[in-house]
Amino acid sequence: MSDVFDLLFVCTGNICRSPTAELIAASRLPRESFRVHSAGTYGLEGYTIEPGAARELTRLGIDSAAFRARRITAEHVRDADLVLTATREHRSAVVTLEPAALRKTFTMREFARLVDAVDKAALGDTADRARLLVRLAAERRGQVMVRPDEDDVADPYGLGGAAYDRAAREIAEALRHPLEVMVNPG
Repeated sequence: MSDVFDLLFVCTGNICRSPTAELIAASRLPRESFRVHSAGTYGLEGYTIEPGAARELTRLGIDSAAFRARRITAEHVRDADLVLTATREHRSAVVTLEPAALRKTFTMREFARLVDAVDKAALGDTADRARLLVRLAAERRGQVMVRPDEDDVADPYGLGGAAYDRAAREIAEALRHPLEVMVNPG
């Protein structure tokens, strides 16, 4: 098992939601302990991030100029310690691609909700702490009922600035607490 925790984000084209999540997470997690990347179920290989998503990242002080989209592979999923998707549909696509990934694949909003229910006192150092957090979140799956749409981050593609703003806020909020728990022992 590697000392580096592999965190993979997934959406459709890998040009809006998953790169937004990737770049937010990468800006908040220590590079020496976390590998953060993203891919799309229909990834537009080599494309840059959508301008609306880039604008929202710029507002957060995050540069997205170097980002390039890619299509998800079974190897990406196998190598990941945690796969966070934009929607339940993406979660299903990941698990269809790699069935063994079920216990480590969540929507971003689902994972945030499950992490809220985890006893943080049981977690250890950074990489082990993050892996244990994934296991504990998986154990809590199905214990908190929500409407299905509460797990999804809507696709802002082509819908204008308000849609990109809403998606970026939902992603940032869904990641805030889980990322804090992954790196802060207290």
